[in-house]
Order: sequence, then C-alpha cells, then structure tokens
Amino acid sequence: MPKTFKGGVHPNYNKFPDVPVTVIAPPDQVVIPLVQHIGAPNKPLVQVGDYVKMGQKIGENGDAPVSAPVHASVSGKVIAVEPRPHPLGDLIPAVVIENDHRDTPCTDLAPLTEEELKNGEAILQRMRDAGIVGMGGAMFPTAFKIKSGLGKVDTLIINGAECEPYLNGDHITMRTYPEQLLKGIECARIAAGLDKAYYGIEVNKQDAIDILNSFHPEKYGIEIVPEEVKYPQGSEKHQIKAITGREVKPGGLPAGVGCTVISTRTCYAIYQACYEGKPVIERIVTVAGSAMNQKANALTRVGTPLGYLAEQCGGYHDLRKVVLGGPMMGICATSLEAPTIKGTAGVLYFTKKEDRTVKNPTCIRCGKCTTVCPMHLQPCMMYMYYSKGDFEGMSRYHVTDCIECGSCSYNCPARMPLTHAFKTAKLMFQAKAAKEKAAAEAAAKEAGK
Repeated sequence: MPKTFKGGVHPNYNKFPDVPVTVIAPPDQVVIPLVQHIGAPNKPLVQVGDYVKMGQKIGENGDAPVSAPVHASVSGKVIAVEPRPHPLGDLIPAVVIENDHRDTPCTDLAPLTEEELKNGEAILQRMRDAGIVGMGGAMFPTAFKIKSGLGKVDTLIINGAECEPYLNGDHITMRTYPEQLLKGIECARIAAGLDKAYYGIEVNKQDAIDILNSFHPEKYGIEIVPEEVKYPQGSEKHQIKAITGREVKPGGLPAGVGCTVISTRTCYAIYQACYEGKPVIERIVTVAGSAMNQKANALTRVGTPLGYLAEQCGGYHDLRKVVLGGPMMGICATSLEAPTIKGTAGVLYFTKKEDRTVKNPTCIRCGKCTTVCPMHLQPCMMYMYYSKGDFEGMSRYHVTDCIECGSCSYNCPARMPLTHAFKTAKLMFQAKAAKEKAAAEAAAKEAGK
C-alpha cells in the first residue's frame, strides 16, 4: 500500500509531463542574483568589463559555512554589478552579463575521478563548489545540509512527490535521466555516510517508478517507495512521516529525528556536478497558467527574465498575476524583469479568473480547514487570534508550526485568507522578538553605565 499521512487535499493537479521539453534560447542579457540560497549573501568575484565563460564562478562567500556560490549561465561581458529586481522581491545585488551567444565553457570543474566518487568529503566539496542548493524551492545549501547531519542522520530521503499542481520538472527528470539520477542519489548517500537511501515517489508517476526500477536502484543503495497522491506529500515533514513514521517536533528540524531530505532535481544537479563537472546554471521550469497562450516544460538558463521566458513559450494575454513555484505554496513575482533562479521550478501566469478573493470574508465555523491541516492545527482559531493581534492566543494554537502549505485556504468555503494571515503572523512574531531583543540589549547597556 502506498505510504501517506493524515490530512491534506486533492487539488486539480493540471500536470502535463508528456509535453516535450523546450530548450529556451538564452536572452541577450542574463541577470544572475548573488543571493540564490538561504544563508550568507555572496560577494561578486567579477567587475564591469570582465569577460566570463559559461559555468565560471562569479559570486561567492567563502567565509560563510551556510552559503552557495553562483556561476555565469552564459559566456560574455559583465556590463553591470548592481541591485536588480529579485524574484523573491526587493532589489538584490546581481551580476548582469551581455551574452555573446557562444557558450564558451569554463573548465574549472573537472569530473570527479573514480576514487573521488567514492569519497564523501570530495563529493561534499564538489556540491559546494558547484553551488548546489535545494532545488525544490527551499534553496538551502545542500553540502552544509548533508554535512551538518553527519553522525546524527541515519535516513536519507529523496523527495520525488512533486505534489504541487502544474509542476513537471522532477517527473520529466525521472523519466529522461533515470540512471544519471540514481548515480546522483548514490553520491548524496555516500556523502551522508549511509548505506541506503529511500526515494519517495507519488504513484501518479508510475511510469517513472517503473523506469527507475528497471535500472535496479538497489545497486546504488536506493529503495523506491511508492506514495499516495495527496498534497502536501512533498513537504519534508510529511515525506519523513510517510516513509519512516517519525514525526518532526514543533520547531524541530528533520535531522532531529535522524533524517535528511533532498529533492529530485537537486540529486540530478549532484550528478552533473560530480560526473560532468557542471555547476547549477539551468533547470527545467514549468511555464503555464490561464494567461499563457500555451504551456511548456522549458529548459531554462538561470538568470532568464520572467517576461522573456513567457515570450519564448508562446506569450500571454490578460495577465493579472505571476506566481513563482506552484499555486499552493508559490509566491507572487513583483516584476517581469526579475530572473529565474536555482529554485525556480515553475512560473505560472494567471488572468483574473483565478482570483478567489472576496470582500469581507467571514468564517462560518465549518471546520473544513481543520480537517485537512497536515500539521493537525486549528487554522480557524489561529486566524481569530491573528485578527485580534493576540500573540498569546496565536502561540497557544501554534501558529508558528504552520508550514504554509495552503491546504486550509484551498478547502475554505468562505475564502478566508488563512495562509497569508499565518505568513504575516510569523513575521509579526519575528518583529516582536527583534524588538524585545533590542530593548533588552539597550537595558543591559544602560545598566552597565
């Protein structure tokens, strides 16, 4: 029986993995943000006027353990190093490269030798040098994630759920590069110092499961684990629950229950880095939504502006909103000039017909939000205390344990902005903590005088 968890929803998945991959021609200019990861920001390694090769490292913060370098996705001349619109909002320092359309390769990263492919330290260093991050969207530096779990983690889980509607990149990767993917997982397993890895894949990808099994994953120390089709199966905590039965405590991390979870596309990036000497400079991006004239699975260079991407995929009409990622957990883009980054699994262009907002939404106490919450929370109560600005009440109902999956908002007949409210509530708690810390430091300083 497929593995699963309690709660969750079944949205209209709108998947189209059978649409062939379209290779997007790189634009005349690419914008490479120096921040494409969780952790310390990178510092530019190039300046205006420099010529860079495709795959060359152009930004790094070697002093920070939690960081990941960025690389040029094309060859050409650096024409700017300045703040540019970032897909996650605000202006972020970026390196702008004028594409010479030659794709002159940088050869700084050579494929690992057979001995190095069996050496966990060598693999971890290659992950770091190649700028590999969580490409499921979290963008946490993968080398640090695995290294910090050494001696504490006994279970490596590969996330193959891809449960968000529309997104197809992982499914296509499984079917197109099965052997390479298994080798990438094997590298991650060796780096983690483990004898076995578990690959959780929803059964709506049975064709991919069959293809992967045909390559005998046991040879690579991998077990394929079929999972029930249910959102948010792709959440780290629910992958862990489905495969191991363990539960991550509130406020805890997967390593706290002996698990590390990494995504499918991340494992393929590990293969490319270790076997091909290729850093993260491209990925499959799902391009869809009601505003698009046609849908596409687009192999896209990092740094491609969102407006250019849409044009290359057939153009759009009556555009109202652009969502980065899937429609359940994705965020709204603030500018079509913002570029794709390592964590951009999908870009959805919507018309106003998808707008579900209503004026003055009112909770009708139906409890439907509670029945689907995969974290066993009570969203209606959390929202009530959020509306009052009651920190004690929000704490009592564990608002900070919300994983922002959107299941409650999806299932709410009153169309309450639940997920948005809980995201805001978390920011309120952060601001409150920062204010209290500043006040305490000021009081201590005054007392010292």
